[in-house]
Formats: sequence, C-alpha cells, structure tokens
Amino acid sequence: DDQNFHIAFIAASANLRARSYKIEEVDFHKVKMIAGKIVPAIATTTAMITGLVSAELLKLVTLKSRKVEDFKNAYVNLALPLFILSEPLPPVQMTSKDMDPIIMGPVRALPEGFTTWDKVVIDIGDVTLKGFTDFLQKEHNLDISIISAGNACLYNSFLPAHKSRLGTKVTQLYEDVAKQQISAKRTHLVLEVSASDADDGIEITMPAIRFEFRAGAGGAGSAGGSGGAGTSAKAASRPAPGGAAGSPSSGGPP
Repeated sequence: DDQNFHIAFIAASANLRARSYKIEEVDFHKVKMIAGKIVPAIATTTAMITGLVSAELLKLVTLKSRKVEDFKNAYVNLALPLFILSEPLPPVQMTSKDMDPIIMGPVRALPEGFTTWDKVVIDIGDVTLKGFTDFLQKEHNLDISIISAGNACLYNSFLPAHKSRLGTKVTQLYEDVAKQQISAKRTHLVLEVSASDADDGIEITMPAIRFEFRAGAGGAGSAGGSGGAGTSAKAASRPAPGGAAGSPSSGGPP
C-alpha cells in the first residue's frame, strides 16, 4: 500500500545508508520488490530488535531535550529468556592536557570539550589545498602538518613532493589520491587534520572537518563545540547536523 508511505520510508533510509557506505543505490520499485519478498518475522530476535530500535527512533523525533539518560541500550536473548536495558554512556569529551601519554607532550583541544559527534564545518567553495590551509591558518591560527580523507593522505608537510599539491583543488586531489570519483550528489568531504598552534607549536586536537565544496551547501567556516558552546576559534560555533553533544554515544541507540 503506497498510501501509508512505508515503502517510501524504507527506500529513503536504505538509500541513505547505501550512500554513506558507498553501496549501490536502488530506485523505489526495486525496493518495493525486495521488501515484498521478505518473509515476516513474528517471534524472532529480529522482530524484537526492530521494535526496540523503533522505540529509540520515536524518542529521537519526539523528545524536545535529547538527554543521554532518555535512551537505552538493549541486550536480548530469547533462548534464556534474558532482557537487559541500560543507559548508554555519554560521548567522551576531548580536553587540553599538559602531558599527553601518546605524543609525550602538551595537547590543546579546539574547541575545548568537543566529542566525536562534533564537526568543524567549512564552507568556502571548491578551493585549492593552499586556499584550504590558508583558511585554517587565518581563522584558527593553525600550522597544518597532515590532511587526510579516510585512508587517503592528501597532504603531508614533511614530504617535499607534496608541496606541488598545494595548487590543486581539494576535490581533484581526493579523486587522484583515493582513486574515487566524487558523486554529483555529494556536497562535502570529511577531512582529518593534524596541526599545531602557529604561535607556540603546541599540538592541536580538533574534530573532523566537514569541507563543503559546493557553494551554499553548509554554513560559513565554523567550529562545532559541545552542545554549541563557544570556542576559542575566531569562527562562529555551531555543531554540524547530527553532531550535538547531547546525542547518544557510539554505544547508544542507533
């Protein structure tokens, strides 16, 4: 029954997941055909998990304040039977340290208290790598060492050969290094940056960067702090979509 939009919802959510994980997307009629062949699961763990996930989704769209304690993790074993519900842990907040045991030196968080749900949103168009690094230097006073996108290292300042990459657009560089064509529907790249403070040389840890390369796709260069808190960066602070610190942790509900 197309009037209840069940298949439309399944098609939209399935294709969103497919796009996120680079799986081939399918049209509405293909989804309807696949869903129509699924044997209903009435008394199985699959049915129970579907119900539990649906309950968490209802909380997500109806609750005005999305507190961590409002959500639940679930462990279910129908053979025993055993049902355990627990509160998810809040996301770990990154803070500045006088001595980090990994790099054996001081580390500064930018912004202070950010989590894995936060993103630094930069919308400056499809600029060159030099334009991108200049923006970070100007807005956040960063000296860039390494820029990567997933497993692809786009720039390493310690490699002399990478100096020639500065004049190449970030999107073109991604396609050349990752050997992947950027979809016409894609509006951003997620970049990881290794940097230090340009003044005192202290190592900087910051959220992943959501680089909006299509004009107007995002907001002006901004750092998303925990819960939208202000940051020491010059740019305005706002979390990227889905990046609020009050969101469930990685161990929380889907």
